[in-house]
Amino acid sequence: MRRIIIITIILILMVIFAGCGQRVPTRNTTTWGNTTTTPRRTGGSTIQTTVVPTTTSPFIEVTLAPTQIVTATPIPTYRTPPVYTNITANLTVADEKTLVFSYNRTAYMYTLENPPLLIEYTLTVPNITRIGVEKDPTRNPTADDPNPTREVTMTYPDPAAWFEVSVKDLKTNRILVSNGYGRQYDVAYSKDVWVRYPGSYYIEFSGNRVTANIKFWIFKGI
Repeated sequence: MRRIIIITIILILMVIFAGCGQRVPTRNTTTWGNTTTTPRRTGGSTIQTTVVPTTTSPFIEVTLAPTQIVTATPIPTYRTPPVYTNITANLTVADEKTLVFSYNRTAYMYTLENPPLLIEYTLTVPNITRIGVEKDPTRNPTADDPNPTREVTMTYPDPAAWFEVSVKDLKTNRILVSNGYGRQYDVAYSKDVWVRYPGSYYIEFSGNRVTANIKFWIFKGI
């Protein structure tokens, strides 16, 4: 019995010392800069390749664009402008009127069978003359006259003058075209008003403080 106990104790000690003599490999990885070492077995390690971080760059490599070739600026080629033709060459004056306006209106009716109809007018607008005073740049101030002035004559078109011509289509009762002088229009004294569609028209002239010379142009032979 004593021998069995002794053998058992010896076996237990052998197992204990056998376990202490062998190192169990760890699973930790040690990194030194960009070089990684991983222990593999007792007393040694294996050196692996350098690790490069994988990141997405905003600078994407693309195909190179062709080299730009700089050439001299081409000299433009000028064309001869077309010969001016008189717009009234194929037209004749069917009627001509001189109307004086002082807040009044005058209207006409006309049936246009062979367009176009050209209404040409030229206005005579009275001028307003006023005497004003302004600083005289040619005289130096003095003790008796510290602010030298001079009289000036100012002449300008009568601001109360205006004129309008409108062409109404009697079939639709709508204004086909209108133009004029002053108010919502510019201050050109002469203008052309074209009617380019056949039909029956109501043509009205109105104005104030203007005299209008009006010509109605139609096709020759009409």
